[in-house]
Amino acid sequence: MKTIMKSPESIYLDIKDTIENLFGLHIYTRAQFSLGLLNLKWKVETEEGIFVIKQFSKERYEKYDLKQVSSEQNIAIQEQLRQYENGTPCPKVLTHNGNVIHTSTSGERFIIMEHMTGDNMLPGTLNENQMYSLGKITGQMHNVFNDGTHGVAKTPKFIPPSRQQRLEHWKTLYQRVQENNPLTRLVEMQIRATEHFDLEWISSCDPGWGHRDLWVDNLLFNGDHLSAILDFDRFAFDYPELDIARAIMSGVLKDKQFHGNSAIAFIDGYKTKRKLKSGTVVRSLQLLWYLESVWWVTPQLNQERYQEVQFQNEMTWLAENLLELSEMFGDI
Repeated sequence: MKTIMKSPESIYLDIKDTIENLFGLHIYTRAQFSLGLLNLKWKVETEEGIFVIKQFSKERYEKYDLKQVSSEQNIAIQEQLRQYENGTPCPKVLTHNGNVIHTSTSGERFIIMEHMTGDNMLPGTLNENQMYSLGKITGQMHNVFNDGTHGVAKTPKFIPPSRQQRLEHWKTLYQRVQENNPLTRLVEMQIRATEHFDLEWISSCDPGWGHRDLWVDNLLFNGDHLSAILDFDRFAFDYPELDIARAIMSGVLKDKQFHGNSAIAFIDGYKTKRKLKSGTVVRSLQLLWYLESVWWVTPQLNQERYQEVQFQNEMTWLAENLLELSEMFGDI
């Protein structure tokens, strides 16, 4: 059934009433955030301090099994609270009767959490100290994720398709976009990279629990230090190395300029908290490319969203440099 669209104002007022009833808070002022895809967010001031409200958009998930999505989101937000309790810098989530996700009188699902201070950085602008700090906290977060609390799922989220299947995808797309010259060039790069790719390269990636959205929009910094990791919504059993690669590409690639020393600084920080196998950088970047390239090299890309443009730039850079990664990073 098609979801009936409501205005952000009506959604906010509905959630505000529920928060005041559940938590006894009185919201004085609010400001809406612009970041995020469909999920609405507001920064609100109350007599108890500043909080962030996040609504889970029905429209964003209407093509999925909403019962499963709701269950996965609940696990993810419970994990965010557990991360907070174990010292990971992330927002504390307010609970009511043990629930981390709440439902308004009109059926809007939302969370309310403490407001974290810090600066959002633009993609590719993190310095070596910031990447070291991010690596250190990522290692700590992965330790908590994988401490046995959640057990082990049967299969990770990402099941890599065969090289032939991926080539068929690219060649089919190439036939569709031949009139679109810029995208044609990008697809040709993906075809060449896929033809030289060997699934054995990523066969040694260890599955485990990960954040799965660890990029600059979900990070806050105070100077050289990471002050918060945000948005745990996509937490799931997959490959922790995807978090490593996503953080590296997001933090150190600006346009076509890849800052290798900053990537290595991330790994140095990570290793202060968690062991890494030999060749992690190369393997994780290859895995990220194989997962995400089909998402971002597409005619449906929204050029108005810098996030999507950045992701496409990352997949283009990885395709161009896939065979040079080993020379760049060796066994790091």
